[in-house]
Amino acid sequence: MSKERSSIFLIAVFALIMIAPASSYGADKTKEETELNELIGIVNSKQATPQKIKIFKERLKSYFFEVVKFDVIERLLKELPPGKALTVIVFSSLSKKSYREIVGLMNEGKSWTEVAQKTGVKLKDVVEKIRHYRLMSGCA
Repeated sequence: MSKERSSIFLIAVFALIMIAPASSYGADKTKEETELNELIGIVNSKQATPQKIKIFKERLKSYFFEVVKFDVIERLLKELPPGKALTVIVFSSLSKKSYREIVGLMNEGKSWTEVAQKTGVKLKDVVEKIRHYRLMSGCA
């Protein structure tokens, strides 16, 4: 009986070792998505007036001038709140996918985690890029 208990114990420990990393991986994704949604909310709340949106647009153009055409920034800010527009631009610049593809995924109801998976981008990289933009631009 002792051998059976030892075997069961070892199997249980092995199973826990295999399951624990998978569950923490999912938790990190949720944390990153939550953080991204918080950043989007902060950006949206700080761009509350037409004057602030104009300044935000100009700073987006300055920051992303090498990777995003100015007309894309103009279109995105007409279609989306500032925080989501910034997020789409970051996804597009990191993944080299068109902004239309990113917006299409959003319109399908995909979460940011799912958008990251579909575009091959790490969500933590998106969060870091948005943080960096906020720090450098001074307006988000």
